[in-house]
Amino acid sequence: MVEKKKSKNLDISEEKSQSSDDKIALVIMNFFIDVFYSIFFIVLAYMSFWIIVVLSVLGFVVRAVGSEQPDELKFFTSRLTEYISQCLNFSSNTNKEKPFPFGKFPD
Repeated sequence: MVEKKKSKNLDISEEKSQSSDDKIALVIMNFFIDVFYSIFFIVLAYMSFWIIVVLSVLGFVVRAVGSEQPDELKFFTSRLTEYISQCLNFSSNTNKEKPFPFGKFPD
């Protein structure tokens, strides 16, 4: 009888240690997933920044030629700056909602 109680106690303690190990592994895995997403969105923000630079130069060229900058170009540039803001807010843990391509592109 005594041996059965000891073995049950050992089983319970092993389950608790496995449970705590699983929790620790889950926390570590979530941390690395968050780091991966942060790096991913920082890279997207960086690429978007350079797209805005090119669009700005294109806008200056269009204005230098003598015509008005197209409204679509202005609208897309403002949407892209909002996207950069969303990417950086997610990467700095200010906002937990994932931006485009996992969420909606800013309007």
